[in-house]
Amino acid sequence: GADGLYFDLDIGGLDGSQLSWTVNTSGSLRATVSWRLPVSDRNRTYIDGWITDKSKNVTRVTLHGPEARSQRNNNNPSRITVPSLPQTFELVGRDSSGNAVVKYGFVLKQWFVDRSNRRNTAPNQTAWCNSLGYRLSRVRDLTNAVCSGWNINNNYPCTGAVGATPSSSNNVLMRHIGAGFFTEWGYMISYADADFDNYGYWTSDATGSKQFYVSPGTGFVGSDRVSYSFLAVCTAP
Repeated sequence: GADGLYFDLDIGGLDGSQLSWTVNTSGSLRATVSWRLPVSDRNRTYIDGWITDKSKNVTRVTLHGPEARSQRNNNNPSRITVPSLPQTFELVGRDSSGNAVVKYGFVLKQWFVDRSNRRNTAPNQTAWCNSLGYRLSRVRDLTNAVCSGWNINNNYPCTGAVGATPSSSNNVLMRHIGAGFFTEWGYMISYADADFDNYGYWTSDATGSKQFYVSPGTGFVGSDRVSYSFLAVCTAP
């Protein structure tokens, strides 16, 4: 997970507007549940882009935890909280009589902190993550793409990259929970206020004199010289 990311619950047979929610968890990470309209922004139509009818409310679960937005321009940021993981959440929806009528549970196994739109070299992005008390993500932390099949770019070779499992069959992600951050959450700029950008993200995995990067939109893996400027998303553990 990451601060500001969210997902919507599809609840059948119940009126979501009539439910009140409690979140049971033990740890520093939090989740909130709200009954609200999706984000509608004519200048950023990709926000909540998976929702076709934005005139109807949704039951939205939003994640809250350590972030470093105020330190994105600081090459030597201060440490932030590193959560103890995994952390389990149970969401309990109650009707007007206080009866628990729906429950939903999930587990966060990794926490990610991104540097927003601040691009820098691979060594500088690595140092930024380390200063926070985190590490720069590996390929397998982000995508389950493989270096074969479709979408190979020989100008930015991916040979030797190791993605998450279960693997995709091409150099693009295949959506699957637990098989990489971008694989699980999808098109990252679709989340309002989560502050991700649509550009390559450096990883700590290297190939010769180059380092691998991952595209957040497709999960594509390529490599480039470490002096090139890409984005950064840090992770723990």
